[in-house]
Amino acid sequence: MSKTPLDLYVSEVLRFSKALNLTSIDNAKVFKQRFIQPSLAMCSMLPGTGRLLDVGSGMGIPGVPILLAKPGLYGLLVERRKKRAEFLSHIKRFLNLRADIYDEDIQNLPKLRVNAIVARAVAAPGRLLSMCSRHCEGGAVAVLSTARKAKPASVQGWQLSGIDNVQSGGEGVMVHRYVYEDVSRET
Repeated sequence: MSKTPLDLYVSEVLRFSKALNLTSIDNAKVFKQRFIQPSLAMCSMLPGTGRLLDVGSGMGIPGVPILLAKPGLYGLLVERRKKRAEFLSHIKRFLNLRADIYDEDIQNLPKLRVNAIVARAVAAPGRLLSMCSRHCEGGAVAVLSTARKAKPASVQGWQLSGIDNVQSGGEGVMVHRYVYEDVSRET
């Protein structure tokens, strides 16, 4: 039986994990439960096409599983740690992902013109939304994992449009979905 692109991705993360300090998890089943399932659960809250920004992508979570599940999305994976960005470049080539990799802080990049944002454990949701607003097209969505008890962020231009519970390795995680209305536009 041949491996799926998702299985190949998990294998590569586990293969490079110790050398690059990607994760302490060394079991594929546990890795899928902890990282892949919650990433894929975000897919229902994202558009099927457009440009997806994954901020603080690290080992590619949640961006890579989402890009594999939604091939109509073009990925912009931002990871300021050079070695992890190099790993993401390897994954892009290895899996033939439609994506660009940036080894830079999101605040230092030129406007990326994205339709969707995802992130996992990068910054508080309000701070993250504020940092990303200038990169968003009107109507862009942000789907962010938060702590179970986290209150929705209140950031100019962003409106909460959904909350979902996602299981992650036995732990519950909240996912908040926001929609962006470009407040800088003239009406």
